[in-house]
Amino acid sequence: MKKILISILVLSILIFFTNSFLFASPVEAPPQGKVWVEVEGKWILVPAPPSEGPYIWKNGKWIIDQPPSPDKEWVPGHWVEGYYKGDTFVPGHWVPGHWEPVIPKGPDKKWIPGHWKGNVWVPGHWAGDSPGKNWVPGHYGPRGRWIPGHWK
Repeated sequence: MKKILISILVLSILIFFTNSFLFASPVEAPPQGKVWVEVEGKWILVPAPPSEGPYIWKNGKWIIDQPPSPDKEWVPGHWVEGYYKGDTFVPGHWVPGHWEPVIPKGPDKKWIPGHWKGNVWVPGHWAGDSPGKNWVPGHYGPRGRWIPGHWK
């Protein structure tokens, strides 16, 4: 019984220490503001992506980091895949999230801002104005649940 326990212990230690060699990730830590990303079997250094959204955690709740003007829409950060330009491969890169201007479509239209629905971004869109009603923008309710924008 003692031999079996020692064998299991030695085998576990061996597996634990050889496991790190099975994954050929970069050995050195990335420099400040960079991360390692595996692209087509090779590891490359890229700028670290910012947080996913224009919000920061402050005083126990999420708030907009930089309040935008009403004519702006948040475009979430995303990866652009690599592509070939002639015979040269152009590697993919991270496009950080940013505010983009929204061009008015007409006086009787209202811009409905985009929002996150789980892990999916629902883009903003133009909607017809509802006479006699006010648009209530999407917001987080008292229990932290997202309440989509609606006419009231």
